[in-house]
Amino acid sequence: MVRAVSVQVDDEDGVRVVTIDRPDKRNALDRHVLQALEDAFGEAAGRGDIGAVVLTGTGREAFTAGADRGELAAIAAGTGQDFSRVANQFADTLTTFPLPLVIAVNGLAVGMGTTILGYADVSFAAEGARFRTPFTAMGVSPELASSWLLPQLVGWQRASWMLLSSEWVDARTAADWGLVLDVVPDDDLRAHAVAAARMIAVHDSASVRAVKQTMLEWRTASVERALATEKALFGPLLRSRAGSSD
Repeated sequence: MVRAVSVQVDDEDGVRVVTIDRPDKRNALDRHVLQALEDAFGEAAGRGDIGAVVLTGTGREAFTAGADRGELAAIAAGTGQDFSRVANQFADTLTTFPLPLVIAVNGLAVGMGTTILGYADVSFAAEGARFRTPFTAMGVSPELASSWLLPQLVGWQRASWMLLSSEWVDARTAADWGLVLDVVPDDDLRAHAVAAARMIAVHDSASVRAVKQTMLEWRTASVERALATEKALFGPLLRSRAGSSD
């Protein structure tokens, strides 16, 4: 096991398991966590012995609470360039990530914790998982290309409800809507996700990567366009919201 900042990396029989490990912060994503995720994903993509990646979080409370509040405050103050830079790099990596990505949502998934599911090839949720995209409640725009990816996963009306209402979605509803493939007992989630990833990783690596490449080919331009539009809106809206509360 390799641990960097608040991320654990375990390579197990051709599967890389990446675990966000900030339980005291509900596994919130700051610039250091995002950089560690970027490094773990980037290195896995270049490894011939890694056939799939699993992303999960520590504990049962949270997969991730999304962007760290301190980082959002810095963006609102106009000093969050480092976080924005790393977040943009990680989004670019996810957009073209060549390996199958399995996400195991072990608890609450807020903001990026939900929108990252658009980049998963397969996702599972623990029974206690909950999902929220609180952008309208925060007074900002969507991120991680969720304005385009979320409708692809759950359909236009359900995506609109999630993005516009900022309401919670429980695990069973998430599965019914197609946000995740299935709901798994909390204690079994990690093993279930790793087993699914291993079922993929045992196959010919060139073929697996070719399947992923062909599936990504048609959507990459749309994701990049959505990312660019969201980036242009998110920061100004957040700064405007912060200014209006002074």
